[in-house]
Amino acid sequence: MFIKKIHFHLLQNEEHAGYHTYVSEYITEDGNANSRLISQMSDHNLKLGIEKSVLDLIQKNSYTQRVNEADQVRDKPIRGFFKVVKGLLDHFNPAMAQAAYKVNLINENFSGITRLSNDKQTQAFDSYIAAIDDASADITALALMDWVTEMKATHAAFLEVVKNRNTENDDKPNISMKEARMETDVAYNALVDRINAFITIEGDALFAPLVTKINGRIDQYTTAIAQRKGIAEAKKKKDTTTDTETK
Repeated sequence: MFIKKIHFHLLQNEEHAGYHTYVSEYITEDGNANSRLISQMSDHNLKLGIEKSVLDLIQKNSYTQRVNEADQVRDKPIRGFFKVVKGLLDHFNPAMAQAAYKVNLINENFSGITRLSNDKQTQAFDSYIAAIDDASADITALALMDWVTEMKATHAAFLEVVKNRNTENDDKPNISMKEARMETDVAYNALVDRINAFITIEGDALFAPLVTKINGRIDQYTTAIAQRKGIAEAKKKKDTTTDTETK
């Protein structure tokens, strides 16, 4: 029995901090596990504390909230574009498959772009979109120019939000929510790797109660994500049907 995987990028900020808090509490309550994870727990609690302080500022700070919302909006078409291109790799038309292959190579070179901090993503996006523009013939062949237009538009909108920030009225955190979350995730992964390593070497008897609790919590969050996705897809389908009926 090992700890299951959880898709952190699909969790909302409150859910993300909440999940990590549960894990910290579970390990603290488990004396046997806690005694073997002192170093990893110390780092995880430190990073989680920073994340919670950033989250607290975000909830009180309209500017930070606008930036994070704009960042999520600009991430969405990038992730969608990556998935669409990958799906075209198996196109029945060899020319289309070849075009998709070339564009997918660019995407793979920038595969972690949406996981970068806001500033680093902004810098990387310029290089990414330049490479995409150079592949305009392939993009056009794949009929994906609308995706490129959307990526550029949402990126420009993000830059506009950053440009128009009110520095006098807003108390900005030292790091972004995205950076804080990533730091916590890195510390969490170290915890999980340590636990899974002990289980591999010694068996799961010692860690079974802890792993059961953590996996149960992961199942709850996974269900919440699936339900949220289902509601969004249902709304999208309803809106599409409504638009069709009104035409």
